[in-house]
Amino acid sequence: MKESHKSSNALKTELLAVMRQQLFSPRNSLGQNFLIDREVFDRIIEQLSPDKNDALVEIGMGPGLLSRELALRAGMYLGCEIDNRFKAFHAEVFSGLKMNAYFLYEDALKADFGGFAEEIARYERLLVFSNLPYYITTDLILKMLCDFPQAEQMLFMIEKAALNRILARPGSKAYGPLAINSSLWGEWKELMNISGHSFNPAPRTTSSLYSLIANDESLYKQAASAPGFQNFSSAVLRNRRKTLANALMYTEMQEETVRKRLAVFLEEESLSDNVRAESLTAQQFVRLYTRVMDLR
Repeated sequence: MKESHKSSNALKTELLAVMRQQLFSPRNSLGQNFLIDREVFDRIIEQLSPDKNDALVEIGMGPGLLSRELALRAGMYLGCEIDNRFKAFHAEVFSGLKMNAYFLYEDALKADFGGFAEEIARYERLLVFSNLPYYITTDLILKMLCDFPQAEQMLFMIEKAALNRILARPGSKAYGPLAINSSLWGEWKELMNISGHSFNPAPRTTSSLYSLIANDESLYKQAASAPGFQNFSSAVLRNRRKTLANALMYTEMQEETVRKRLAVFLEEESLSDNVRAESLTAQQFVRLYTRVMDLR
């Protein structure tokens, strides 16, 4: 424990030195709280275990102290950071290191990662890591499922307040596209809780480190990575308290066609005509989508 504390102090010292050098102040609007806890660093690296056969994508590099260690271990590293003030940080932190690394300074929610697909495909595994600000948790995880469906593991540092949306069950108020699509794509596993003191500046919230391990390839996993299905589940759940027949009226298909296809689905699933969207399981959402959109 003393050694870990000493290492954390060294990380904090390096971070503060670079911040002073660059005259840098964190922006609350971007949720900038920078990890300086050596124990958490080591747990992230251990969980991902990147090696030269792996491609690794990191969303939200921040000052790059953890990024540096990930990039040195991976065969290919791609970092995305919305705050271009960090370019100067990274020039300092990555100076003189030999690595196969690429950097994007843009909003990950708008970024087109397609240009790296061929390079990523050269590696045996794809790993994704992100320290998520609360306000983009849902949108970013859903985008990662679409942009990197071939990933073997995604690792997220998530604020406690967002966990109810991730782990929500059918019928609960928090149940939505994030819980549906992520559970179809893989299995969530909690690794550790992380206090605010592990960051600089220290936030008032507590975070958790969660891994999302990909399921075997299946119809359900493919749906979770499909923008069409993600849009479908989001649209239907905007009318979560309505019956399915009414919730599905957002589509541009004729009402008669929707009702006929829905009737078949309800019979197949042994569900009543009054069933509400919020009560369907994630797998039932996929089967509903397949039936209503006539994708069989």
